[in-house]
Amino acid sequence: MSRGRILQKWPRNVPSDNTIKGVKEAVKNRNRLIVLVLLFSLIFSLAAFAEEGRFVKVTAYDVNIRTGAGTETAVIGTADFGDSYEVISVSNDWYQVRTGKGESGWIHASLVKEGTRFAASNPTIPVVEAKEAHVNVRGGASTSYEIVTTIGPGTLYPLLQHNGDWMQIRLPDERTGWVASWLVTESQNKAKSAAKTQQSQATVVAKELNVREAPSLEAKVLGILQQNEIVPVHAEKAGGWTEITYGGGTGYVATEYLRLPGQALPQAESRPGDAAAVQVKLKEPANLRTGPGTNFPVLTAGRAGSQFAVTAKSGAWLQVQLDPDTRAWVADWLTTVSGDLGSLPEEQATLDNRLRGKTIVLDAGHGGFDVGAVGRQTGVFEKDLNLSLARSLYNKLVTTGAHVVLTREDDRFVTLDERVRLAEQEGADLFVSLHYNTNDDAALSGSMTFYYSENGKDHQLAVRVQQELVKSLGLPDLGARYGDYYVLRENQVTAILVETAFLTNPQDELKTKEAGHGEGAAEGLFQAIVGYLQGQ
Repeated sequence: MSRGRILQKWPRNVPSDNTIKGVKEAVKNRNRLIVLVLLFSLIFSLAAFAEEGRFVKVTAYDVNIRTGAGTETAVIGTADFGDSYEVISVSNDWYQVRTGKGESGWIHASLVKEGTRFAASNPTIPVVEAKEAHVNVRGGASTSYEIVTTIGPGTLYPLLQHNGDWMQIRLPDERTGWVASWLVTESQNKAKSAAKTQQSQATVVAKELNVREAPSLEAKVLGILQQNEIVPVHAEKAGGWTEITYGGGTGYVATEYLRLPGQALPQAESRPGDAAAVQVKLKEPANLRTGPGTNFPVLTAGRAGSQFAVTAKSGAWLQVQLDPDTRAWVADWLTTVSGDLGSLPEEQATLDNRLRGKTIVLDAGHGGFDVGAVGRQTGVFEKDLNLSLARSLYNKLVTTGAHVVLTREDDRFVTLDERVRLAEQEGADLFVSLHYNTNDDAALSGSMTFYYSENGKDHQLAVRVQQELVKSLGLPDLGARYGDYYVLRENQVTAILVETAFLTNPQDELKTKEAGHGEGAAEGLFQAIVGYLQGQ
């Protein structure tokens, strides 16, 4: 075989080194393009997956993010109105959401709505503000529902929905409630601002709580807050006091009887030389009684976990402070004690049984939307003074063995007919309606008591009550008088109506704010009622 023939088998155009290099570059470029296409496809796929994923948007202010699906779990953070979170899982009424890289938390379903992620913004939300103090917040859109709490001016509450003349709002502790639209003002507010406003509030946990002019027990009492009432908080002060907004100005209350949103019931501060250094915590729900024994009437019920300062002991019973003006007794075997019980004074309380078998109905006048007279200087509502006086008198009367009934135990509206019917249903021996007076003449001052029958038992009772009331309060004696009032006229029970003092008189009104006023009025009424019934 010749060499020439061998050469004929090779291609005639053999590529050069440059050509081979170009082919290699083309292959590399093609591979790069394929990688980019795959990468973009993956990105778009992930984006599409994210858009199809589940997200929730926060629909309330300052929402708690918790470690688990329940309010008993710890709070690890808060979310603002309008925040969006990716949903990881769902458990009953709780969403587990992604809060950060490798981190998650739980939010209750009532505080969010499902949707897609949206850009962060500073949205506005509808809010309401109470036009006056002590606006009732109810469990539903009607006055027939129970009162959840009360609110006052100076605080904004997120508006959730309308139902006729009622508005559903969100409270600082994540509860919701309904208010009458004519008692509030609706507006738009920045979500962040609303959340910030809500953070500086607290709920009253005592049955009643005095608001004082200065952070001292010797300071003048400006008014009384009721249990579950929400108050704007300014700052905590030394000595166990908190500054709050009250009556268009500021006031001071005992810190131990306030609870901030998400906070457990506070433990009273221990102060040197003070019996409050001894504390108890209820192991289980327990009756809190007027005296140290099961033969004493129940004043109220305590919840498991509630904490109280201990002020005295009597055998196996401990006296606890419910609020600055109210004490009760609880069996020590129902509590966990911290502190030295030996440092407490030993008290001997007895049930005298002077009025055993007697039934007395105490009628705290007005209530709910019917506020009664209003103090011109302090803005105090008559309905609140009436209820406070009724409670104080109740505490005294039950120690005598009497069966005592209140026509209302909280801030609610009760019709006149319902008050009368209750007395008759109970087969009451006495019906005592408690009020504070008002008159166009601001100079008019003093106490008076009304009856309906000129020569009946109610006249005798009214005269005795008037004498003791004037003796206790030191106000001008305006006498026992005939009064054509429904609760007297329509009542088959011996009934009187007491006008303790005039809220339209500057001096009388200021006396109602003195620490001893309520106690003095209750003591005068107590002595008169006991004396009258023992004389029958």
